[in-house]
Amino acid sequence: MATSSTAPRTRPAGRQRVSSALGKLTQYGLLALYGLIVLVPLLMLVLLSVKSLAGIVQHPLHVPASPHWGNYVGAWTKGDLGRYIFNTAWMSVASVAIVVFAGSLAAFALGRYRFRGNQLIYIVFIAGLAFPVQMLAVPLYSLMNALRVIDNPFSLVIVYGSTGLAFSVFLLTGFARGLPREFDEAAVVEGATPFYIYRRIALPLMRPIIATVALFNFVTAWNGFFFPLILITSRSQMTVTVGVLSFVGQYQTEWNYLIPALIITMLPPILVFVVASRQFVRGLTAGGLKF
Repeated sequence: MATSSTAPRTRPAGRQRVSSALGKLTQYGLLALYGLIVLVPLLMLVLLSVKSLAGIVQHPLHVPASPHWGNYVGAWTKGDLGRYIFNTAWMSVASVAIVVFAGSLAAFALGRYRFRGNQLIYIVFIAGLAFPVQMLAVPLYSLMNALRVIDNPFSLVIVYGSTGLAFSVFLLTGFARGLPREFDEAAVVEGATPFYIYRRIALPLMRPIIATVALFNFVTAWNGFFFPLILITSRSQMTVTVGVLSFVGQYQTEWNYLIPALIITMLPPILVFVVASRQFVRGLTAGGLKF
């Protein structure tokens, strides 16, 4: 009795190459389309920034025949952007320092040690992600008023330093739980204290995710608008997102200064992201995969 066997069917090599090429072409086409969707509005914004006020209002989509580069100088001097950028920069850096220090300490304890209430404390931190910070506007204003820091950028340092902890602890704890425990055990045998392990072992290993947390919170604090609007009242203490509103009047908006001012305020976070982009991607993927 003869037996018959059928070999598994395989695609021809040429068909596989065509399918792979079509897949890559589709991916690159979608990425190019997404790039256009993102870049075209930015390019239009740049073109609008070098037009006169009449050109912006009457012909917003036309390419300017003679660019008005003086709009940037006028926006910087007339809008007092130097003062606003300084206020925003030190406030953002200070809040990031609080988030990184407090968040990394909490994540080290929650991710490296097992104790009663560990998971409950972690859930309390994560619960902060479920509530929009705008819900806390009234109690936060009352607290800042009791602390006598209304109309003081230090109030924003407290707000952004505390509201940024939920997401930061979420990322940092996930990363800390995936670190090798052999380093901790060897350090304990040598008599190292928990803070020594945190400072000399955990922090260097957590550098990519710490860079991600710092970048995320810096951009959040820099672009913050809601809390600076309600906590800062004097022009000398305003952040840049609220300060540029000086170009918006009751009856007329100075678009020829407002648009360049917006572009100037976009540059620092873009520059920070470009410098730290590699660490940001490494930290975000590592922190998101280790739970």
